[in-house]
Amino acid sequence: MILPLRPWRRIWLLVALGLVGVALLPVAVSVAQDITPEMLKEASRRTGMSEEELLRRYQANRSAESAAADTTYVTEPGRTSLDGIDDRYPAGTDPAAAGQALGVGREEARYWLDAPEVLLPYERQLRPELTDAQIDSVLQSVAVEVDTLLFFGSDFFRLDRGVFAPPSFGPVPDDYRLGVGDQLVIDVWGEAEFRIARIVDRDGTVILPEAGKIVCQDRTLAQVRQSILDRLARSHAGLATDSGDLHLEVSLGSLRSIRIFVVGEAVQPGSFEVSSVATVFGALYAAGGPAATGSMRDIRLVRADEVIAHLDVYDYLLGGRRTGDKLLREGDTVYVRERGPTIELRGEIRRSMLFELKPGEGIDDLLRFAGGFTAQAVSDVVRVERIIPRHLRLPESSDRVIVDIQLDPVTGKARDLEEGVLYDGDVVIVDAVEDRLDNWVEIQGNVKHPGLYEYESELDVGALIDRAGGLWPDTLEERALIDRTDAQLRYSAFSFHLGDVLAGRAQPVLLQPRDVVQVFSRWDVQDRYEVHIAGEVRAPLSVDYRAGMTLRDLVLKAGGLKQSADPLRAEISRVKREAVESLDVNTVPTQTVEIIMIDMGYDYLVQTQSVVLQPHDRVVVRRLPWWELQRTVELYGEVYFSGTYSLERSDEKLSSVIARAGGLKPNAYPGGARVVRQQDGVGNIAIDLERALADPGSQYDIVLQEGDEVIIPDRQYTVKVAGEIGFPTSLIWEKGRKIDYYVDRAGGYLENADKNKTRVVHPNGLSLPNKGGSKVVAGSTIIVPVKPPPEGANSLEVLKDIVLILGSLATVWLAIDRGTN
Repeated sequence: MILPLRPWRRIWLLVALGLVGVALLPVAVSVAQDITPEMLKEASRRTGMSEEELLRRYQANRSAESAAADTTYVTEPGRTSLDGIDDRYPAGTDPAAAGQALGVGREEARYWLDAPEVLLPYERQLRPELTDAQIDSVLQSVAVEVDTLLFFGSDFFRLDRGVFAPPSFGPVPDDYRLGVGDQLVIDVWGEAEFRIARIVDRDGTVILPEAGKIVCQDRTLAQVRQSILDRLARSHAGLATDSGDLHLEVSLGSLRSIRIFVVGEAVQPGSFEVSSVATVFGALYAAGGPAATGSMRDIRLVRADEVIAHLDVYDYLLGGRRTGDKLLREGDTVYVRERGPTIELRGEIRRSMLFELKPGEGIDDLLRFAGGFTAQAVSDVVRVERIIPRHLRLPESSDRVIVDIQLDPVTGKARDLEEGVLYDGDVVIVDAVEDRLDNWVEIQGNVKHPGLYEYESELDVGALIDRAGGLWPDTLEERALIDRTDAQLRYSAFSFHLGDVLAGRAQPVLLQPRDVVQVFSRWDVQDRYEVHIAGEVRAPLSVDYRAGMTLRDLVLKAGGLKQSADPLRAEISRVKREAVESLDVNTVPTQTVEIIMIDMGYDYLVQTQSVVLQPHDRVVVRRLPWWELQRTVELYGEVYFSGTYSLERSDEKLSSVIARAGGLKPNAYPGGARVVRQQDGVGNIAIDLERALADPGSQYDIVLQEGDEVIIPDRQYTVKVAGEIGFPTSLIWEKGRKIDYYVDRAGGYLENADKNKTRVVHPNGLSLPNKGGSKVVAGSTIIVPVKPPPEGANSLEVLKDIVLILGSLATVWLAIDRGTN
């Protein structure tokens, strides 16, 4: 018996149940799918797969992409990094993945991923990839990959639909039946010449001068021609006989259109308007051909509730026969039946596809449809993976079996006709012959024509080398190898003295089938010596050492000396052979490398002598001590002469270059000046230009480096406010105002705003926290981040704990209520 609860106790239970619902809400809400039922249905129709299988593959694809999402931090040179703010993720990064990597909540990560980027003055000019002309990213939708084979003939109907569309003009057969809208053209020449063109009227007739009304509706072109000839012959005697002086020709001009219907298992069944000389193929093309569930072997033409023709697409594809491709008439229906028994054929055949069989067709027809065996096929037996048909299944037997069908290699028919019967869903596999070769020997290495050769009885190594074109002069004669594989596929190996065998000083080495003879070059077992050159040469390199090679020769091979080279200071480091080749393990060599200083001289190319190199020598050409080309910096913005400037000395400072540029213009804004340094990826440097110019040479007057970009913007008048505020906007800068003043004017802090982590970014890139009322200068950007979630257990766990507590309280109050009653 359930006792009624008092109102306030009911409220407790409602609160508990409500919190349970809130806790379970994230579990109940599924991920929104971006694939609609209509899309699934269309994909199923085109591929022949079930909607469930397509959806499974689609979801598996999406899961794999999510798992492979790249969460690697991306850093950009010259980008200001704000303390406590991570903006290193590119647009489109999943907030959940970013939050997990950063150790923050999803909402906080979403804010920083969606927040607008802080652009400092001249940022777009320095980073053209951020301009409005940037290339839009290409969104690639997840495609459902279908690994099934194509139905034979399905790609035939993916061609241009105009392939089988008949022309509107041109000759037509004599048995063509005329109808309303056809244009008749009558030409008469000889004693009299004239042309008459008439369109068949709605009553099915045409009216001709001197001939009257001619009935055309549902009559053939030959019949209408005869009627016109008979009528005109009454007034033109020359047409009465074949030997007359007048001749008549009746043809068709423009042809009428007819309305036909394509029904059944077509890609796009419906009503179509086609030419009056269109055939069944034209109707199929208009409807996109048979669908994956439609037949290609029995397409029927229905006229007046009677089937008058059967079209087999395979007959046309395999033999060019268009039996059943009849001319269509007004109101005809092309009916595409359901697909018949379908067999999958794969392996060593010319077409691995799905084929549809008619009743009575067998394995030989299937192989004919597939184009026959390849050269590697096993042609006397095929393997069939079969699902037992429903009417043949037995409770105690398996539903899937493997069946081998023995074939006549001449006719391709099954030796046993009963075993050769194929069933719907069979998978026929044609295996390949064994790839094992026999009756061969191979020679590898330092012969002129290495490769496989036919084995003959009593074949020896000398004869095989002769077949291979002989040896190259650098052959290693001391030793050659034979890798042997006997008939039981057991491995063995042995070597012999090649020179003695070929010279007759040793017995001939007889070969066996599958022997592999390996002949070596002397340089296969011996390293070539090298020499090296580096330093101030145009192309440092390592080359093979050659006897008599000099230092000058090596410099020339390296492209000569650079302009910065000091020809008076070349250095050769040479291995002391007697030290490194010593066999005395008790004595440590005191020196293994000898350093030789060489004065090549500026005229080293014309000197009569040059230092002769030895194997393993390493040459280094030193650089002139003070050699340096111009180092340049760029000045942008409000100076009198902006552009490229060369640094006069290695320690030239900012104030010196600005002075050379004519100084600052009246509208220059020193507070927004900054330097972007390319070297070592330093990026933005926030400078104090006013102090640098007021006190040249001080710590604020920085030393410029090669590639620096000095940006001096014009005067700024606004302050931008972004983030968790009521209305992100830009405001007019007011001297002396603090961060909170601008935030209040932009709508104030929102509920989720983290006031303590608010930052102000000055136009020179300097970032300051909101402590003690940080100074806000013109051109600044104020950023208000979202408040991070509380540390400890996540919100879902807290809700679960609350639900458990409230559930326990509700149980206690219920027991008290029952006891009181």
